Amino acid sequence: MSGGSGPATEEFERWSTEVKKGAAALAILAVLEEGPAYGYEIVKRLSDKVTFLQLEQGTVYPLLRRLEKERKLLISEWDYADPTKPKKYYRLEDEGKRALKMMTETWSVLTNEMKELLRRVNAQ
Repeated sequence: MSGGSGPATEEFERWSTEVKKGAAALAILAVLEEGPAYGYEIVKRLSDKVTFLQLEQGTVYPLLRRLEKERKLLISEWDYADPTKPKKYYRLEDEGKRALKMMTETWSVLTNEMKELLRRVNAQ
């Protein structure tokens, strides 16, 4: 989205970054609900399904590590089927499934309420 420069554009850029940060964990958990996947595969699935986020590997890998190590929402396992290219597969833990359910419910409420609010604002 292009709006030139100035305070409005700067605020939009900050807001857009924060929205993406907040949605990234939810999107990753949703992708892993479909089944285990390795980092690049997660990035690819996300780019195919959610164009707004456009998450890069440099964003996804640290988030995967945080969701696994700090939050205990994911578990990972190395696959050495191709010994020259081992892949680290991630899958949801039970806590990850619970977090996904709570986040999905909250996201649904938020988007419905925001749609209603913005519909009223746009009608004025």
